[in-house]
Amino acid sequence: MPHAHELLNADPLPWLLEPADPSVRYWTLRDVLGRPADDSDVLAARAAIGEQPLVRELFARQQPAGHWGDATKPYTAEGTLGVLSVLHVLGVTPDERTAAGADAFLRACQHETGGFSMVATRRSGIFPCTTGEHLPFLVYFGLAGDLRVRAAFAFLIGDMATDDALDCGRYGHRPCLWAAIAALNGLAVLPADMRSAESARVVARLAGALLDAPYDFAGEHKRWLTFGVPRGWDLLSALRALTAHGYATDPRFDTLWQLVLAQQDERGRWLCGSVSRTWPIEKRNRASKWVTLDALRINAKVRS
Repeated sequence: MPHAHELLNADPLPWLLEPADPSVRYWTLRDVLGRPADDSDVLAARAAIGEQPLVRELFARQQPAGHWGDATKPYTAEGTLGVLSVLHVLGVTPDERTAAGADAFLRACQHETGGFSMVATRRSGIFPCTTGEHLPFLVYFGLAGDLRVRAAFAFLIGDMATDDALDCGRYGHRPCLWAAIAALNGLAVLPADMRSAESARVVARLAGALLDAPYDFAGEHKRWLTFGVPRGWDLLSALRALTAHGYATDPRFDTLWQLVLAQQDERGRWLCGSVSRTWPIEKRNRASKWVTLDALRINAKVRS
């Protein structure tokens, strides 16, 4: 098999490292080039992230109680969830503002079972995709040891350990691949002291669901080959989730990875297929630094 760098049509790294995009530059230095946190270039890029107009605007919108938007509707794009998700993607340094925002999210969205719901008092709406997808930003913003976050991890593991874990009414009671991606994303940041034989079995089962799924990329799963910013439910998202759990060397992974590689242009870049209407950080149908960054994050882990 060729070395990872030989899988690209050209080298997009100089483009990703342009200082004009400090967030992309920061994550490229960290995740693709493996620079340490105290590297001078890494520190400079991270300092510049907080000075971006979008980051300044988002913090200016934060309410004194820590939330964004309507405190009772945290799941909107302009609400607490939407803003924290963007801040996480951009690589904003955790501080008291993000801690207050994460606390506001937990107060508004966590059900007594530990799972996250659109309305904390109602169990309906608590799905593995809801809980798993939001755990990474809570851990990133420093709440890995918070008892509420640990309860969410316990909920996710227990829910995903059941026989019908991926059976979703919204997906015609078929195995829901979206839920598998979200749960793997959450379990990728599971604290070391919570890892167990059960959590390992859950990861293996979820990974198998994604690797062995009967994909129809000419029909039902056609949109999985359109990569959005921020990440949506697509093949690139699935492969990144699998990579986080060490599956980049699996032969089944390579078959799917070749489909992603086929989407790059002659310069080794990938297009942005969709954007957030509320917080657009790129333009649709143009070469995307963020999609390319995710592809290179995966490429760095592919078997050489």
